[in-house]
Amino acid sequence: MSGGKRRTWIWAAVVLVVIQVVGLFGLLEMRRGEGEREREWAFDPEAAVAEAKGEKEFREALQNLPMPEGTVRLSVSAAKAAAPQVEDLLEQARNLQNRGQLDLAEKLLEQARLQDPKHQRVRVASALLAEARGDSKVALERWRNLIQGSEAGGAVRNLALARSKILQERVRLEQVAQQREETLAKHPRKMALVGVEESSVEGGKRVDWSVRAIRGVEVLDSRKVGVRVQFFERGPDGLLKKSESGMVRWVKGPPLKEADGLRVVTCEPKVGVGGTYVGYTWQIFYDGELQDERIQPASLRGVLREKPRS
Repeated sequence: MSGGKRRTWIWAAVVLVVIQVVGLFGLLEMRRGEGEREREWAFDPEAAVAEAKGEKEFREALQNLPMPEGTVRLSVSAAKAAAPQVEDLLEQARNLQNRGQLDLAEKLLEQARLQDPKHQRVRVASALLAEARGDSKVALERWRNLIQGSEAGGAVRNLALARSKILQERVRLEQVAQQREETLAKHPRKMALVGVEESSVEGGKRVDWSVRAIRGVEVLDSRKVGVRVQFFERGPDGLLKKSESGMVRWVKGPPLKEADGLRVVTCEPKVGVGGTYVGYTWQIFYDGELQDERIQPASLRGVLREKPRS
């Protein structure tokens, strides 16, 4: 074979190898992209059963709390004057909490704590109120203080231990959620979640998510925008499960450029008979790629698993 033909065959082989390498690289990138596109959440029934068991133990322990015997020796007249005041504050705080007036309830419980810092029912109510406010770190601190200040093996100690374990995991999940959202924010994206508002409507609840287009991106194609919402409820049996929902709809269409400002996408959960609303998972995609997400409350992550890459 002449030198010219040999060089031709060598160059042909090199080109073939390059084509194969480029093709393989493209295939790997496509598979990686598909994996990113499939970052959806799947419900884990086994985790839901374990979560329901913990909540049941919590409710049973709460019902079995003993009436406080008092930690300060008082005269009969002083007891008549002081004890009802703390109990009255506690009762008023509970009523306010049930009506959703959490700030006022916190102020009343603070007054009760000042009058009797060791009153265990007041301290339990304060920890529960912190949970109701969604402040897992403060709630965890209050439960831990109760562990230190309660009788070993008693109902209060058992309740505080159980809630502390749950809240430790909840705090961890909140940190994971924050890290994931921060990671999404660092990657190039075209759309972002700005805020969420939940409101009561006739027959139930509505959730509105405010979305904006990222500065500097090209004009987007509304046909490539997708939103996935999944609501969750706690059934009469205490188990978490998926809820039915209305249609996901944009109030004025999705934001296609920065000048569009905030645009709202809304949806309403349809909670079943005897069920109570718990929260949701929300994701927005552009051309199949995840742009942003929100899981509320973050503790729902404990019963969710990321779908494996196909």
